Amino acid sequence: MSKSGLVLLSLGFLLFVVSANAKTGTYNIFNLTTAIFLIAVGIYFIIRDKKKTKKD
Repeated sequence: MSKSGLVLLSLGFLLFVVSANAKTGTYNIFNLTTAIFLIAVGIYFIIRDKKKTKKD
């Protein structure tokens, strides 16, 4: 698996968890959009790496 994809995926999930405010029940929109972007890029890297290794 792609190490960079896994790192981006884990950072995205951590940022997603941190973006929620437990006391008010609201999300920080900037952190949430950054987290979703990191998760999407991480998934893209993992899928791209799997396709590359499958061809070999």
